[in-house]
Amino acid sequence: MRITAQDLGPVYFVTDAGASAPVVDQVRAALAAGVRIIQLRDKQASDAAFEAQARALLKMTRGAGARLIVNDRVDIACRIGADGVHVGQGDGDIAGIRGAIGPDMVLGLSVETEPQIGSIPPDSVDYLGVGPLRDTATKPDAAAPLGMDGMARLIAAAPVPCVAIGGIVRADVAALRTIGAAGVAVVSAISRAEHMKGAARALITAWRQT
Repeated sequence: MRITAQDLGPVYFVTDAGASAPVVDQVRAALAAGVRIIQLRDKQASDAAFEAQARALLKMTRGAGARLIVNDRVDIACRIGADGVHVGQGDGDIAGIRGAIGPDMVLGLSVETEPQIGSIPPDSVDYLGVGPLRDTATKPDAAAPLGMDGMARLIAAAPVPCVAIGGIVRADVAALRTIGAAGVAVVSAISRAEHMKGAARALITAWRQT
């Protein structure tokens, strides 16, 4: 098994290239709070800049006993030996991506509808990012918000563990755990908080208290 539901939670942090805090500081704060899965996402960075950032973060995550997931850039994920890759619906054929990364690397997929879940090839992905729960400024092109009821339906239909994403705040954590999410994937709840480490720790605490 490449990843378990426990490995995905309680907090899955996605980096925020648009925040005032540098990405390395975001990740340092998240790791210090106890987050153990980090996704590097930057749609605008050149391949060279992205790879340099990924290599730096990989040293940090390995030192903390955490995992680094690379968003979209499959070739870079393979080249640096990242723990996994996460892709969206428009990022290529899932079976082909699994073939490219091999059997041991973690593969995550974003889903927004039940038909998308139904079209996933067997034994290809390890987890799903389900959302958005609500509108979020960090992904203006996201699909229509699912709300808690829609999120529950998709998680129930999923064949693999799911992390919920999309405008999630601390007050959502208990309900998301109750409906079966393996964890909460957040961006601005940590990256744009006044005290990033404290914000990450508060999310973890909220999960554990549920």
